Amino acid sequence: MAFFLTTLLRKARLRKHASKLPTGLLPLRNVRSALVIADGTEPGCREYADRMTAFLKSNSVSVSVIYIDLRKIRKDTVVYVSGEGTITRRQVNWFGMPKLKKTGHLFSSEADLLINLRSIDDYTGDFISKAAKAKFKIGTCDYPGNPFDLIVSGAGVNADGDIGAVAGTAEKTDAICSFLKQII
Repeated sequence: MAFFLTTLLRKARLRKHASKLPTGLLPLRNVRSALVIADGTEPGCREYADRMTAFLKSNSVSVSVIYIDLRKIRKDTVVYVSGEGTITRRQVNWFGMPKLKKTGHLFSSEADLLINLRSIDDYTGDFISKAAKAKFKIGTCDYPGNPFDLIVSGAGVNADGDIGAVAGTAEKTDAICSFLKQII
């Protein structure tokens, strides 16, 4: 019963808050603002988010980064990020939707580009990806009903220009940067 109710509420909230803005490929020269969603539970999350931010800022794009860390924090839990741009377990309701009064300002403004670097398919990341009013959405996790125009997953182009495996988030970040450079 609880699973049915959770699924029902999640679908209703997505219908209410999902962006109606049409999306599609957008050249990097037309991107003025970007929203990057990173996994706050991953040890190198700040480094790959900084790498993506540096790339976008070098192309005159203003960037906002959101870290999502929904772990139960104990004394021995290592916390990789904290602060204003972090959505924690306390800032989502019981079925995974971010509390909009506390965190809605992080993703409610219009951005030309949304990049979801999380390889986790969870409701919180999916909600933000669908609710964000972005014209071009890039993700690293493929799942049914995803909102992304481009998905960078297990295979991609490496530094030598050969198609190969793209294993971690750092490699996916580099693949996204190289793709964005090539869009005319």
